Amino acid sequence: MVEDVMGMQMAQLQTNYSYGLMKRAMDDTESQAISLINDMVAAVPAPAQYSFDVWA
Repeated sequence: MVEDVMGMQMAQLQTNYSYGLMKRAMDDTESQAISLINDMVAAVPAPAQYSFDVWA
């Protein structure tokens, strides 16, 4: 009986640890994606102040 409880507690600890690692990895990936998006937005030049049409 005690062994079953200990085994269940160990399984719960391993599950919680795995979820913690997965959450950390997902948070890191989200941070990298946001940084990449911000870099791409900054690389796009601002639109021209004036626009004109050219007719041939």
